[in-house]
Amino acid sequence: MAVSRGLLMFMRLAVLFQLAVGIGLWTGHLYSLVDVHRTVGVLFVLALWVIAVVAMVYRHAIGLAEFALAWGVLVAAFGFMQQGIMPGDYHWTIRVVDIA
Repeated sequence: MAVSRGLLMFMRLAVLFQLAVGIGLWTGHLYSLVDVHRTVGVLFVLALWVIAVVAMVYRHAIGLAEFALAWGVLVAAFGFMQQGIMPGDYHWTIRVVDIA
């Protein structure tokens, strides 16, 4: 369980970092941190998956763990496809969805 606690702490810090960098990207700044933003996002999803697998191994909240695995796939897919979705004037809606 110590691993799960450590991963949860990483995920909490990663959310704060991702929000700060994401807002910086949205406002047209911090473009040099796109790769870091992507990497932290991948690490976040991997941490989510590890926690979900640990929960499944210990038979705790199996349904929630399955949901976390599926959610991780969706988050990763959306993150990597985000720049190509609805380019143009209405791309801001995709950015809002990304923050949510």
